[in-house]
Amino acid sequence: MEEKEHNTKESPVKRPPLLTLLCILTFIGSGLGVAGFLAASVNYEQTMEVFRLLYADMPEAAFLLNAPRDFFIISLILSALSLAGALLMWNLRKTGFHVYTSAQIINLVVPLIYFGGETNPVLNIMITALFVYLYARNLRYMH
Repeated sequence: MEEKEHNTKESPVKRPPLLTLLCILTFIGSGLGVAGFLAASVNYEQTMEVFRLLYADMPEAAFLLNAPRDFFIISLILSALSLAGALLMWNLRKTGFHVYTSAQIINLVVPLIYFGGETNPVLNIMITALFVYLYARNLRYMH
């Protein structure tokens, strides 16, 4: 009888290796985003001074010289939401996919709102699309 009960219990779903890798990469990327955007938000004036020094000779990054503080605050919130979404997916929660994906899509739009055509989002769009696609492939393991 004990044997029968043991076999009928469902074994816990294990996190697949690809989902583990994606979450770790997101922890790193979004964690650095949270730290960087927090520092830029709190130390806005110093950040802008550093940007003036670093990007003075880089026309492709000149848009950062006009970035308002609220850009960094919004980016901080979106990075934190991406991080939270990855943490939920790490724990096999499907809600994390929706939180992560929403934050990433909004994160693609925010620079366009603030800087218009000054940014080149092609690489960001490709990376975001790849991560969302790969996370979506792992939805069947989440509840």
